[in-house]
Order: sequence, then structure tokens, then C-alpha cells
Amino acid sequence: MEILTFTGGAFVQNTLLVVCADGRTALLIDPGAATPDALAVVRERGLKVAAILLTHAHLDHVEGVGVARRATQAPIYLHPLDRILYDNVASQAAAFGVPCHELPPPDAQLVPGVNLVFGGTEFEVVFAPGHAPGHVMFVSVSEPVAIVGDVIFMGSIGRTDLPGGDYQVLMNSIRSQVLPMPPETRLLPGHGPETTVGHERETNPFLIPVYGGEPA
Repeated sequence: MEILTFTGGAFVQNTLLVVCADGRTALLIDPGAATPDALAVVRERGLKVAAILLTHAHLDHVEGVGVARRATQAPIYLHPLDRILYDNVASQAAAFGVPCHELPPPDAQLVPGVNLVFGGTEFEVVFAPGHAPGHVMFVSVSEPVAIVGDVIFMGSIGRTDLPGGDYQVLMNSIRSQVLPMPPETRLLPGHGPETTVGHERETNPFLIPVYGGEPA
């Protein structure tokens, strides 16, 4: 499995392209402003995008969904608790004073505990709300890799001041779903550089009071 990151837009959001184990199948995760760059690699490498996966439905993580869908015809996967955000993306855009295009409806629901398998690559869908009501993470079952969206960042955590956000819920998600992963687990966030569970346990100022060097 290979994961490529494309960063762009006013929100400096990370669009991820997963090249699956078979080397031919791809997954597009959180297609944002940099979606055209990811699609260029899809074309150059002759990849087949099997799915568009959304960790959550905030504007910056879905603004490229329409472009991605038109280019790939791949099904869109979203947790149902974030459908209200997805359906009201125009209101989100208006709040930030940015343009917005209508999004195609999701095709499938992400169900925590029901794994996704594409091209020989398997991800566990892990429910991690707090930043958004239906936020999920995609955790590889074969490699120490987790695609965490806006749950946690290098040295920070997801904001909780947007509609549907809840600080205590987010901290519980981090405590129960992120920190127990092996320390070498790579965390690929929706913004900023990748990090590891171990690094965030030891240095993240939001988590040191939670983890404190002892099991959470």
C-alpha cells in the first residue's frame, strides 16, 4: 500500500490517494481543493479509483467530491451522522465566504466495525466523533497506518467550535481510539504533516494531561 498526500486550498487540507496492494486500485480520501492534483496522478499511473471515502463532511474535506465523482464515477462513502453537514455544504461555504458547488449524494454508509476491502488493502472503519458528529478514521489492518482526518494533528487536535463539535467527545475519541494504537502507528491527518501515536503521546500539549506517560 502506498499513500500519497496532496495539499491545497484556503484551508490547506490534505487530500489522500491510497494505492492499494494490487498496484492498480486506488482510494480517494477526503477530496478537497487538491483533488485535481490527485486525479492527475490517477491518470498518469492508470489507476482505477474504487471508492471516494470521507472521514467527515466539513467543507474543506468534500469540496472536491463533485470533481472526483465526475472523473472516476466511484461511489461515495460517508457516515450517516455527517449527512446533515454534507447536505448543507452550501451553508458551510457561506459561513466562510467561499464558493461552493452542489455535491452528488453519497452512495454508501460507512459502518464502524465493518471493514472496507479494495484491491487487496483492508481498512477498519473506526468511529471517532467530536470534531464532527459522524467522523471516522480508516485504520489499516495490515500496516501501522491510520488515516485520522481532523481528530488529531501533529502537536494539536481537531477544533470543536464548529456545528456538531464537542470537545469532551473528541478527547474521548482520542483517548479510546488513537492513543491505544501501537506507538509506531503513522497518523495521516487532514491538515499538516503526518506524525505517529508515540510522538503525540509524548509531545502533544493537548494530550500530555490526558496520557501523562501512563496508559489512558
